Amino acid sequence: MNKRRFFIQLIFLVVIITGGVRFMIYIQELKQGIMTGTRPGVVEGFLPISALMSFKKFIMTGAYDFIHPAGLTLFIFIILVSIIFKKSFCSHICPVGFISESISLLSKKIRINKYLFHILTVVKYGILGFFGYMILWQMSVRSIDSFLKAPFNIVADAKMMYFFMPPSRTTIIVLAVVLLLTLISKNVWCRLLCPYGALLGLISILSPFKVKRDASACVDCRKCTAVCPNDIQVHQKGRIDSPECFGCFDCVSNRHNDECLRVTGGLKHSYLPYIIAGLLAVTVISAMSAGYWKSSVSNEQYRRYLNVINQVGH
Repeated sequence: MNKRRFFIQLIFLVVIITGGVRFMIYIQELKQGIMTGTRPGVVEGFLPISALMSFKKFIMTGAYDFIHPAGLTLFIFIILVSIIFKKSFCSHICPVGFISESISLLSKKIRINKYLFHILTVVKYGILGFFGYMILWQMSVRSIDSFLKAPFNIVADAKMMYFFMPPSRTTIIVLAVVLLLTLISKNVWCRLLCPYGALLGLISILSPFKVKRDASACVDCRKCTAVCPNDIQVHQKGRIDSPECFGCFDCVSNRHNDECLRVTGGLKHSYLPYIIAGLLAVTVISAMSAGYWKSSVSNEQYRRYLNVINQVGH
């Protein structure tokens, strides 16, 4: 793993964990009747379904969602950065991707047959297709607006927290299976199961920055393939157009010589971790300043739904 990328990923992991702890404290304070806390917007980044709905509403009506505005802001940022810099969100920001990739460093690195791999990706593309069809095709703007304003969506971040804390037996079993599979083969969650990554992978095809291999300069050392977090056989490709490409460019950083691999579009790949971090920082600060980060839901309203969270349905 590229040291610069690892450093940026580690920083984002700390920021997200800190946000999660702050959110837990906020919830506990509300339960105790302390109404002065502020709900951290970073947790809304874990509500992609709500964000997709609010994104459709925004595109169709121009109206921004102020129930979970940080979630929509982050969603738009992630979509745009994926169009330009491929799946750089997955390779530089996503904490789940970072953990999965880190665990993969200890894995047996058993390759999945390419035909079997394509069959197994049906899971993530199937989930993506289902939600894409239901939200983008079936749901009207009116029904989306009703969902976004419903109690279920308002406390969706709290419901997500309670899903993991404490985790149910089913949650523990699923996480254990994913962990075991990741120890056997590279990055199983990102490659086979994550529907968000599937969406970003399809979008990333539009990126002008792709890895191109010069066969005449290649010495078949396979260093590029060895470091690829998604097990793409870089040494066999002429150009990496796969939606599985993370856009981490670790393959280029570990190339045998300067001619065998390059990034099209003139991108200085070694600076990409700082570019992504800088763009996200500017986006968040700008959103905070412009009023597109803090939720319009008051602590009193949030607490009211929080007290009956087990009765709140979608």
